[in-house]
Amino acid sequence: MALTAQENDDLTRVGPGTPCGIMMRRYWHPVGFTAELKGKPVRRKLLGEDLVLFRDEKGQLGLIGARCPHRGTSLHLGYIEDGGLRCCYHGWLFDVSGRCLEQPTEPAEANFKDKVRQPSYKVEELAGVIFAYLGPEPAPLLPRYDVLVREDGVRSLQGRIASCNYLQMVENTVDQHHFKWLHRTPNTKKWTDPVLTSEYFDYGIRDTFARSGGGERYQTLSYFIMPTMNKTGYHVPESHPCGMAANHPGYEALRWRVPADDTHTMHFTVYFAPVVDGKPTGTIPPDSGAKGVVETTPGQYRYDEATGYLARGDQDRAAQESQGEICDRTIEHLGVSDKGVIMLRKLYKDSMDAIAAGKDPIGTIRDPAKNRIVEIAPGEFKLS
Repeated sequence: MALTAQENDDLTRVGPGTPCGIMMRRYWHPVGFTAELKGKPVRRKLLGEDLVLFRDEKGQLGLIGARCPHRGTSLHLGYIEDGGLRCCYHGWLFDVSGRCLEQPTEPAEANFKDKVRQPSYKVEELAGVIFAYLGPEPAPLLPRYDVLVREDGVRSLQGRIASCNYLQMVENTVDQHHFKWLHRTPNTKKWTDPVLTSEYFDYGIRDTFARSGGGERYQTLSYFIMPTMNKTGYHVPESHPCGMAANHPGYEALRWRVPADDTHTMHFTVYFAPVVDGKPTGTIPPDSGAKGVVETTPGQYRYDEATGYLARGDQDRAAQESQGEICDRTIEHLGVSDKGVIMLRKLYKDSMDAIAAGKDPIGTIRDPAKNRIVEIAPGEFKLS
């Protein structure tokens, strides 16, 4: 059944005070990379809010409102000095907590600076990723997912912007029937009998995708993790009859589709490969954390000359951006194969209802004993 216009708005609008925006603010989200902070502030948009991310001279991280409360100049143009971030326009200085330290053009005896406060948010670093929490206190724990805290392997980081609503990207993670068509190779035409099974687990949805090819049957196990993540890994090689262009043999990938605003999404990925006998089990993509969150151009997508299909790195983005800035779900015709998408939307609705009832949304963690390491293991299995 298609959604109503109001239901679609409730799931896609992420600004302050919206049902989805309220829910998203109860979780930690990636907002940048440690390596991109090189002595200058970085402008970022998160859940519809214009923010500036910076590290002060003492090494403390700050995430504060982007607009200087004096005349509205963006603080990302400012300078890190004298214990904080100084606006380039008239020199107002703010620390990582949003406190105004100086107003050089105002009389010192007026204490006007003590009456001004810039919005500021909690930030934490883990595995080279900077996470932000924009919700009410007390904040839940920042989840220590296995690929972020394991010390027995190598990891790399990537980030980019997609020009569409986050939900189009998130729904993709529980819609594994797209594998055969969007991520196809010349071998995937040999697939038969695809079966997708979706079920809830403690942190979201567990998906198993089975298919046959070359006289064998394989099953891919992957996870959607609230509120915007998915975990995949250890797929069969692309050259195998059951392989796909989205495979990554020998390593795992944890991805976030973070709403920047209603029509742009930050796509963060952490790749992790265990080291066995001194060698990584797979060749992970190169680390580009120092580049930050890379801009992309909607409508510009690469094609693989050898196959004539969309190139691997652009396949998902092309499909999702082509649905429009915010997909109109009032005109959908969902079928049996869309069970995972329906389950995902219910998961969001249940989380919104939980918050309205004064409870935590699904997948938040407050018990330190449950947060030593959060193990979620995807995989590829040959079925008997």
